[in-house]
Amino acid sequence: MAVTVSVAAESTNLTTVSAVKATLGVASRKFDAELDRLIAAATSAISVYVGHVYAKQTYVETVVGSGYPRLLLTNTPIVSVTSVLCDGTAVTDYEVEDPDSGFLYRAVGWSSAAWAGWNASPYSLPGTERPMFTVTYEGGYLLPGEPDANLPAHIEQACIETVVDWYRGGKRDDAVKSKSVGDLSITYKSPTAVQAEHDDFRLPAGARALLSRRIR
Repeated sequence: MAVTVSVAAESTNLTTVSAVKATLGVASRKFDAELDRLIAAATSAISVYVGHVYAKQTYVETVVGSGYPRLLLTNTPIVSVTSVLCDGTAVTDYEVEDPDSGFLYRAVGWSSAAWAGWNASPYSLPGTERPMFTVTYEGGYLLPGEPDANLPAHIEQACIETVVDWYRGGKRDDAVKSKSVGDLSITYKSPTAVQAEHDDFRLPAGARALLSRRIR
C-alpha cells in the first residue's frame, strides 16, 4: 500500500495564534511570530505522535483488496472520492459507507488476489496479492481559522496545551528536576528520564491524554 499527497493543504496548523493568546491571557502582538512557529512545531509533533495528518488534502492511495465488501482508506474523514481504478479501469459500483472510519463499500467485494474457499470464509492464495486499487480522494478536516472549520475540539485543545506548555517553559532546562533559591540546590533528571520525555515528542501529559484514542 502507498499513499501520496496530490494536493497539499496550504496550512496544517491545528490551532490559531488568537486561540493560544486567549488561553495565555495576552493581547500584545509582540510574540505572534514565536507563537506561530510553536503552533507549526506542535502540529508536526502531534501528527508524528498519532500517525495522522488532520488537514484536508487530496490523496492518491493504492490498496490491496481483501475480497470483502469494505476497502479501508488511510486519511480520514473521507470528504469526497474523485476516482477508483482497478488496474487502470474505473470502478463505480461503490459508496462511501463510513467517512470517519475510511470505508468504501462494494457489494461484489474488493478482490486483488486469487481467492479460494466458501463465500462465507474466503482466503487469498499466498503470493497473489497486489495493490490493485488506486483511489483518489479528499480526506481530513477543515482547520481552525478556515470557514466551516470542523476539526474536533479536543484535537485543537491538545495543540493549544502543547504550545502553551512550550511557550511557558521556553527558558526552562529540560534536564532540571528541581531547584531551590536559598543555598542554591539543583537536582538533575537522569539521562533516561530526559530521553523518555523527548521520545514522547515533548507533548505535555494533558495533550497526550486528549490524543490517546487517536494514535494509529
